[in-house]
Amino acid sequence: MTDIDALIGQAMEFHRAGKLAAAGKLYQTVLEARPKHAGVLHNLGVITAGTGRGRDAIGYFDRAIAADPTYASAHFNKAVALRALGQLDAALAGYGRTVALAPEHYQAHLALGFLWNARGRRDRALDHFARTLELRRGEDDIGLAYKSFQSTTRAKLRHDAGQFRYLASLGKDPMRFETLARLYEGVEHDLEGNEPDAVVRLGDDRIARLGATYNAPFHVIDAPEVPGPAVNPALDAAAITRAYQTTAPGVAWLDDLLTERALALLQRFLLQSTIWFDYAHIGGFLAAYLEDGLASPLILQIADELRGALPDIFKDHALTQIWAFKAIGAQQGIDLHADDGVVSVNFWVTPDQANLAPDHGGLAVYTKQTPEGWRLGSYDDDRAAIRAYLADAEDSKIVIPYRENRAVIFASRLFHGSDAVSFAPGFENQRINVTLLFGASGPDL
Repeated sequence: MTDIDALIGQAMEFHRAGKLAAAGKLYQTVLEARPKHAGVLHNLGVITAGTGRGRDAIGYFDRAIAADPTYASAHFNKAVALRALGQLDAALAGYGRTVALAPEHYQAHLALGFLWNARGRRDRALDHFARTLELRRGEDDIGLAYKSFQSTTRAKLRHDAGQFRYLASLGKDPMRFETLARLYEGVEHDLEGNEPDAVVRLGDDRIARLGATYNAPFHVIDAPEVPGPAVNPALDAAAITRAYQTTAPGVAWLDDLLTERALALLQRFLLQSTIWFDYAHIGGFLAAYLEDGLASPLILQIADELRGALPDIFKDHALTQIWAFKAIGAQQGIDLHADDGVVSVNFWVTPDQANLAPDHGGLAVYTKQTPEGWRLGSYDDDRAAIRAYLADAEDSKIVIPYRENRAVIFASRLFHGSDAVSFAPGFENQRINVTLLFGASGPDL
């Protein structure tokens, strides 16, 4: 090993340990001897970008690409830096070069999905979201969702068995789905000593028993764009905007968000599609995400039309995420939290007859301003601090009762959580909320 190789090794150790200043100095020393070392140039770019000097970082990435035009990570990180600087066309091109060189580059496909959607090209966005799902759970699986295949909860298995029985009741390959339901119930019975929401390793034997259906998109219903509007064209945009703008820092709600056809198609998609993979984020809930099975032409159409219907609320803020949560515990709510965006839209799709407490079951939003500089952590980590902060803020709480097809629009950083929840038991009665997030804490799309 040469002295230069030893320096590079030491610099990379510092880099991995987070000692960025020390790593940067060693990388610069290496460049004095090897000015075209692509890896060192790239790593210096990463460190420089992390200090907020995006333009300088792009210079390093350009030098790395000049030294090695096939260096996919340099193309990707240059695109990230360009996006942060608001140079979106150049970022789009950079992400495109990344996936041309590395078709399995998950983060580049994810970025392309959101950027193409912001450009109004839902078709191209959906191609990239389909690719992220393939990389997570398809034949080209790169291990991103490994833990979700290896573990489970009893509540998750019970939900899946209920979904299979529901599909069988619709006449969709009833023998197969009834067999799957019994199989999942058998595995759930094996785990009886565990709490319903406790995450448990399956082990090789149970993984083999569940087979290729477990946490896989093996049955996904089409949710196509609807001809004509998906968002109700009769919405009173002026009244909704006025309510949002006069409730500082921004809360409004509305009924009949979706047209009858769009609501029915979305309900069918969410009930019948095997896309409820995340069982570990919040106890008592399953979650689905845009990049992990939730993407469909209809849901992107809804997001676009909503932005178009309420331009004075959404302004130039692009869609940055969509997720859906399903309460698989009938009395389960989501605790107080905030979203990392600018404007959030939460709407519900489960029919009203499932809600046993019609004046409750919806959303509570606190209009007390989030403290300047509050850093959002994980859901579990934030809850105690949020509750302490809001202990004397009950007069700032707005409670919006649950209604099917009701939407709540609010400033994302406001603390919010479920109101008291009481829903009827049974698969079809499980409370489903969909959240659309617009704008980002960093530069917008």
